[in-house]
Formats: sequence, C-alpha cells, structure tokens
Amino acid sequence: MNERIATLREKLLLGVAPAMATPLDHDGYSVNLEEVPELVDFLLARGVQGLFVGGTTGEGILLDASERMQLHEKAVTAVNGRVPVLVHVGANRTDTAVALARQAEGIGADAIAAVTPTFYGMSDGALADYYHAIAAAAPHLPLFLYDIPHMAVNGISPALLQRLGAELPNLAGVKTSQGNVQTLRELTDAAPPHLMVLIGNERIALGALALGAHGLISGLSTAVPEPFVALMAAYKAGNLEEARRQQRLINQLLDLLPAGARLGGIKQILQERGLNVGKVVPPRPMPTAPVWAKMTAVWSP
Repeated sequence: MNERIATLREKLLLGVAPAMATPLDHDGYSVNLEEVPELVDFLLARGVQGLFVGGTTGEGILLDASERMQLHEKAVTAVNGRVPVLVHVGANRTDTAVALARQAEGIGADAIAAVTPTFYGMSDGALADYYHAIAAAAPHLPLFLYDIPHMAVNGISPALLQRLGAELPNLAGVKTSQGNVQTLRELTDAAPPHLMVLIGNERIALGALALGAHGLISGLSTAVPEPFVALMAAYKAGNLEEARRQQRLINQLLDLLPAGARLGGIKQILQERGLNVGKVVPPRPMPTAPVWAKMTAVWSP
C-alpha cells in the first residue's frame, strides 16, 4: 500500500485534478454515460494530472447510488489509466459509502475520497468509525478524507487527521476546501509526513501551496482547466510572478460565476464550450444568461 500511495503522490504532485462535472440526461437525475468520455478527453487534452469524480461539483451526493456506480465505472474506463481517477464515495449512510468503496476497488479506481456525513453534527469519534468502515471496505485503495465543513457541517479536525493517519494504513491524505487560511495551516501542519494535502479552495490555491499543500482539486477547472494548469506549472517551475498572475486571473473568473448558481454556472460554461453535460440536479438553478462569454471577455484559452 505504501508503494501505491507513493506512486499516486508522484502523479498528483503540484498538479490539478478537476472535480469533474457529471453529465446528466434531460430528466436531471440520470447520468449521461455517452458524454462522460467526451468530458474526460476535453480535460486530459488540457493537461490535467488527475480527475476527481462524483464530488461536490460532480453532484455525487445528489445522485442515487446506482447512478453513482455507473458514473464511476464509465469514468475509470474512459480514462483508461492515463491519469489517476479519485472516486468520491462519501454518503450520509455508512452502508452506502461502503458499497461505493467496494465498487470503486472492483472497477480499478486509483483512489477513493469520502466527505464527512452531512447535516447532523458528529464527534471525531463517530467520524473515525465512519472512515474505518470505508477504509476496510476497500483496503487496497488509497483513501482521502474530504473536508468541506462550510457545506457538510462536519469537518476534519487536525486531531482527527493525525489519529486516522496513524490508524488507517491506506490513508493517503486529505482533500480540504477550507476557506480559512489559519485552519488550513493547522491541517497542513498536523498531517503526518506520508499524507498528501490536496486543496479545494481555488481562491487561495497559491497560498496553500506555499504552506505545503501538494496539489489542487478544483471545481471551476472542470470547465476552465487552462489557468489552473498554468498556475500549477508556473509554481512548479519556480515562476512566482506568473503563478500570481494566474491566481489573480482565476479569482477574476470565479467572480464571474453567477451568485447562487455556481454549479449551474460551471455546467453552462461546459455547454457553451460544446459539451453536452445537461443541467444540474433539480431544484438547483441554472444561470439565466451566458457565462463563458463573460469570461472570454477578460481571458481566452
């Protein structure tokens, strides 16, 4: 397992893995499996180093477990080993998360990630039990904890990260979308040396890298991967001036996403770029005006 985690770390290091949008059929609830390879190829052609499938931007927790399984299998098949595929298996029920984790191992995913259960507050002890069950269900897959407390209510504390780093042999790291840089620093400092810290907060990506984060998982990069790839490449090359320029551009683009319709805005951009990803799961809204055109007014790929 240590060798598998080390290989994954090498492939993801200082790269961007888009939180891939999920193409949906007209009903808004079923995965459009035919469009998944098109989106995969769109992203890989633009230099991404991995894919995060079925996460927040991928609307995974809004889909039935059977739809999630079909999505995961189709994505792994479409990628065909070209980059690592991290499959999101988190759920409000442990049995659902366990079933998704087992399936991910069976289809050949490179890793799994699991958000904390949502809505009801939980102690670190209860969260540890949840992650132990998921890790045991897919013992040969690297596991990432998924920390997004501003949406999930529950988050990954530094103490929990340290505890699970010692207890779970297949723990590969944490994907954190923390907005507070001080909290992010505490998580980064608490992570045992063998764990990866992958950042989900796009606005502070460059600062997070400077604090010791290893890579980026980004929602907007599923529709506009180019500046994120450029940011990571500049940072990796030691060109901080260019990295800062790309970070400022990314923040400009984020400001152009419609308020209250971030997911819909991302899917609208993809549609405007020629990908038939459909709408977001109802009742989440779609924008009422073009989005990509506004972005290309300040930047073009």
